Amino acid sequence: MTIKEHRPIIDDYPLFRLVLTPDQTPRGSLLFFHGQGDFVDRYPPILEGFVKAGYQCLLTDLPGHGRSLGTRGEVPGLEFIDKLYYDSLSQLEGPFIIAGHSMGGLMALRFLLRYPKNFQSAWISSPLLDPMRQAAPWMKVLLPMISEAFPWLTVSTRVRSEDCGDNQSGRKNAEEGALYHSRVSLSWGRDLRDAAQEVGEQFPTLPSNLPILFTQGEIDPICPPNILEGHLKKLPDNQVRFEMIPNALHEPFTGSTTVDFLSRLNRWIKDELSSD
Repeated sequence: MTIKEHRPIIDDYPLFRLVLTPDQTPRGSLLFFHGQGDFVDRYPPILEGFVKAGYQCLLTDLPGHGRSLGTRGEVPGLEFIDKLYYDSLSQLEGPFIIAGHSMGGLMALRFLLRYPKNFQSAWISSPLLDPMRQAAPWMKVLLPMISEAFPWLTVSTRVRSEDCGDNQSGRKNAEEGALYHSRVSLSWGRDLRDAAQEVGEQFPTLPSNLPILFTQGEIDPICPPNILEGHLKKLPDNQVRFEMIPNALHEPFTGSTTVDFLSRLNRWIKDELSSD
């Protein structure tokens, strides 16, 4: 696997991007979206199974995240995410896989539901289907009003590192720890709420002809599995696979559940995506 760094500029936002390329000629591509407060440097080991199966992977830090410039937590909006999506696909060759974790899982679902014919398959990790669940009570009531008056204002996401995994291997040193944050702007919080409403309404139309994997930690306090399970019950028979990782928190790919998680993910890759 070859890992290359790129510095694209979209709407005047300087971004940081990783492209993971297999040793053999790629047979397709994967577009990955990271979570809120997250960053892409930590995902190459997690995506290695896709690369070994022949897929080139593209991951970009959103503005205000990781190594991309911008105010921490202040993402320009869903129109910017749409531009990032099209820019990313223009750098890749199909067939395409869409994937994402947490907030990124919500974005991946949004694109999958909007453009199902664009994708060969999807992997959705711990999707943020109820962004307002973690919000302070006052924000749930006042968000529509104050997000119009103070769209740039950032508040805490109320997410703690101990909610994510029992051993945050991605936070071992000061440099990597500084890449995380727990902020969200009011305008971006409003957009996440709207995106979750759209995905929730459209979820029953999830394409039935594509292999789709959902992974979720059994004791995830940020995106409790019962929320995802409630949506999955609305689906007719299809090729969706749901892997609940026992004893795992919001990031089942970290800490003591890493081996179990990767075993399940790579088994699905072999079953659904490998040419062997």
